[in-house]
Amino acid sequence: MLINFLLKGNKEAGYTLIEGIIQLSVLMVFSQIFAITVGLLHKTEDNVTNPTEIDWALFIQDVETYLDNVEILIVQREDMGIRFRKNGEEFDIELYENLIRKQKNRLGHEQMLLHVKSISVNLEGNSLKFAVEFMNGIKKEHILYVTFHSE
Repeated sequence: MLINFLLKGNKEAGYTLIEGIIQLSVLMVFSQIFAITVGLLHKTEDNVTNPTEIDWALFIQDVETYLDNVEILIVQREDMGIRFRKNGEEFDIELYENLIRKQKNRLGHEQMLLHVKSISVNLEGNSLKFAVEFMNGIKKEHILYVTFHSE
């Protein structure tokens, strides 16, 4: 049997070193592509599900609903909030401790935006600029358009 093997030679193809190196190279390329894809997906998920982004968007949308048909608007307490009158009622949107709250006729306390470190409000004509710094260091700003009541 050994003589038969030596005479006929090895007809079976073996697994060569070159084939192993090529397969290992392909595996390494795909593993790097997989790692980069997972990292990008994680970063995208963080941006999409960031509660600060969502809270800020909801706050701006809420404030915009109040700034239509305003009788008077005053930036108050060294730019720490606004006071405005609408439909005969007075509203305050201001920084209170570490949140922005809304009060109606200086009563109650409705939380609008949490975890706020500082706020800056500027009014130029009909443009109201809100700039907020959150406790986590994120800074956001938005310019809102105010429409005043005309009699």
